[in-house]
Amino acid sequence: MANSQLPEMFSDADTPAERGERLEALKSALNDSIERHDSKRDAFIQPGSVPEGSRVGIIKGGRVDHVAQLQKTRQLAETVSKSLDAGQQADFLASLDDMQAMQDDLYKDITVASPGNLHPYDLEAPAKQLVPRFSPLRNDLPRQKGQGTAREYRRILGYTNTGMGGVSDLSPFFNSESDSGTPTFGALALRRGQKISYAMDVHTANYVEMSLSDMVTWKAQFTNLGFENSRSLSQLALLWAHMLGEEKAMLWGRGASGSGYEGAVAAPTVGTPTSAAAGTGSGFGTTVFVKVTSYTGQGESLPFAEQTSTTLTAGRPLQIPITVQPTGAISYGVYASTTTGTETFQGFFVPTSGNLVIPTFTSGGRSVPSADGSFNAGGYDGFLSVLSDPAQAGYSARFDVTYPGLNVFGNATAANNIGDKPWQDAFAALYASVYADPEEVWLNVQQRRQLADFVRSAGSGAAAYRITIPETSADGVRIGAMVTGIHNESSPTDRMVSLRVHPYMPTGASFIRSVRLDIPNSGIGDTTEVTSVQEYMAVDWPEIQFTYDASTYWYGTLVHYAPKWSACILGLQ
Repeated sequence: MANSQLPEMFSDADTPAERGERLEALKSALNDSIERHDSKRDAFIQPGSVPEGSRVGIIKGGRVDHVAQLQKTRQLAETVSKSLDAGQQADFLASLDDMQAMQDDLYKDITVASPGNLHPYDLEAPAKQLVPRFSPLRNDLPRQKGQGTAREYRRILGYTNTGMGGVSDLSPFFNSESDSGTPTFGALALRRGQKISYAMDVHTANYVEMSLSDMVTWKAQFTNLGFENSRSLSQLALLWAHMLGEEKAMLWGRGASGSGYEGAVAAPTVGTPTSAAAGTGSGFGTTVFVKVTSYTGQGESLPFAEQTSTTLTAGRPLQIPITVQPTGAISYGVYASTTTGTETFQGFFVPTSGNLVIPTFTSGGRSVPSADGSFNAGGYDGFLSVLSDPAQAGYSARFDVTYPGLNVFGNATAANNIGDKPWQDAFAALYASVYADPEEVWLNVQQRRQLADFVRSAGSGAAAYRITIPETSADGVRIGAMVTGIHNESSPTDRMVSLRVHPYMPTGASFIRSVRLDIPNSGIGDTTEVTSVQEYMAVDWPEIQFTYDASTYWYGTLVHYAPKWSACILGLQ
């Protein structure tokens, strides 16, 4: 394991020593999982169905005797090596390490009670040790135990005088001597204060499955004996791939509507293409045929009907008007050609003032999707899918619609450089609706860099912001500044909202997250949680060919208990 990989694997560790300790803990957890697997403590067979100490099925020859002999040899080596010089001692111990690798392989051999009984590896403990820096959401979200086939939960959205959930206010004033008959309790009208009201809803989200697989050939395994254990590396690679796949699902996953999730996204409504009023394009002639799809992160929708134009100005960028932007679309896939029905992929774009602008024509790309991939029938909803839905989120905006003709960063005039206004507007809307005081803003690295550039240049170049360089030292002065937060102008606690970069955030997308609800007796702590019926495990499949086949498995869902306290902004320029 290269030292350069450790910061990625253990991104929450602060020092090299701590990362080293975490690596050893990971190895120990993996070894424990394998030992539990081999001893049948983690198995699908019923307890007691295999007699203690029995070895039914295929066992690699001499497993127990060879292991015991290797252990005795190692103990003897520790005594003998003390009488050797440094060079001889190093050679001797290297040879023993090769034997140790053989022992490790013997420990990992599969023992199967019968071809139908599989023995899984429990990977929950190794998954807790392994924290890749590229899975920040998965690293942060709490995980709870689930059961059954679906997660059902009920939410009280508001009650009288909270100003939430659409429930009207009531004055508590009344006269106990003269007021009568105002509230009724069953068939009785009594002299009491007015009854309060509630708003609530019920959510049911089906549990879904995740799995990835890998294969190691016998030849590769035996060739690497004494160097690397290929099957052990396969298990670790599978675990890491599964975790990163789960991270992307948390960000933009989109499940089927019949399973309690958002479902398919429609194609945008597209007008007749035109040439841009100015600018230099490449490859566009006077005639073009285009089709446009919606992109959700999960995938693309089917395209809108083919649009064509034969009156373009050659050499200018192509401009495609988007008249209706469907809920859930993060960006739009553009396909173009000079002949009908042969459109190829030009890229994903976000609108500017209601238009997609394509500067360069590209030939030879992939063709238009023939099936709707905007959702996954076996998936759940991630943050962008839920928070881009105005019916669920506390605030959802499209930048080019809310601020037509403007850019967040980069325009020459101060009037167009609006800086953090999109997020401040979202903060204000969240506070006005549910008194939300969010802790985090998630965005991609380009947007964060542009925000820092905006601060340094102060919009139009005026000295509204100043960076102070501390006292110099013999090592010189460190230059550069990074924006780490946005001061929430609507916060009741004067909160500085943390800026967090997500490596897989789609271009133009950002979401604002309330991590916890500080509402007494709400019954909700963390606003989003992973509910797992079965946590991470891996299965070695029966050997039916000259390969060792393995798969990971997980069963559960991602639950968004309080999306009204969070927000989403799409189409950032």
